[in-house]
Amino acid sequence: MIDYGRVHRNKPHLFADAIEIMCVFSNFGYASKSDAFSLIETSIRPAEELLELDEEDLDDNEMSDDLDSAEIVELYQTEVDECFEQLEYRSSCLGECYPFLVNNDALVLRKDLSLNQIIYIFLLSASRTRTFKDKRGLTQRIASKFEEICKNALASLMPAGAKVFSFGPGSDDRKNIFGSDLLEAVPKLAAFMGMRLLSDWKEGEAHQGDGGIDLVGVQKLDDTEEGWNVFIGQCAAREDEANWSKKRSEADIGYYRSWFAPRVRSMPVMFVPVCYRRSSGKWVNSRLTDNVIFMDRVRILKQLAEDVEVGDTVKAFLESEFSDYDSFTKAT
Repeated sequence: MIDYGRVHRNKPHLFADAIEIMCVFSNFGYASKSDAFSLIETSIRPAEELLELDEEDLDDNEMSDDLDSAEIVELYQTEVDECFEQLEYRSSCLGECYPFLVNNDALVLRKDLSLNQIIYIFLLSASRTRTFKDKRGLTQRIASKFEEICKNALASLMPAGAKVFSFGPGSDDRKNIFGSDLLEAVPKLAAFMGMRLLSDWKEGEAHQGDGGIDLVGVQKLDDTEEGWNVFIGQCAAREDEANWSKKRSEADIGYYRSWFAPRVRSMPVMFVPVCYRRSSGKWVNSRLTDNVIFMDRVRILKQLAEDVEVGDTVKAFLESEFSDYDSFTKAT
């Protein structure tokens, strides 16, 4: 039931996710370096790794003909080793929050998983939703649950007494607090954020949607003056950073200059379920994390490590949605 599709063998942080998915959902709690090697050999290669049209590929193996079979094996083995270096980093960084043990040449799922470890498995699933595309609607349900978790993580970043709401059109907050109609919701959102709404903001806007805003957190400072502490959060439940640029822009209040006239700039926050780290702990690409408080899997998990309510919610979600995956049920 698992569809690995393309595996980014030359991106250790994404290759490691595929091995963790294999360990939890396919291999009954175990995945070895040999399994990782086999996954490279059998997976569909990403388009950016394919040969250019003017490169010779006489043996039709999608590898440069300058490489013989021994060199290809050596290349694959290097990529597997880099993947396991990434897994070892995660184990060292997250400690007891990490649901796996890295034993020499294998990844092993822990027994009797804690709530923190369950949250990790959910974030792992959210970062690679295409793996579970056989179950209708699951991708969207995972994305919605991810937004709920990010709401809690955003609240943990803000001072006590701050209020955080979801503005996504399918959220309960949107329906119950702001209203489903965007043209009615935005004025309420402006009042909530302590910002003035421009007079001509409606021009060209439809009644549906969220305008690109997922989460809003506000610490109200004054009943008569504006200039409050505001956070705008965006949730990008996709593994590929090529899809993040728009979300990163939408976390910036400047993106909404045709709507709002803030006294001070809000704080932009972007949430991704990916462990966006090299094995050193540094960002994979720092430029793609600029201009936002960038919350990847490591940061989200650390913010929610003591949140029992989130852990219980995620556990119930996984038990319900992944009950069809026999290997996951037995492993946990």
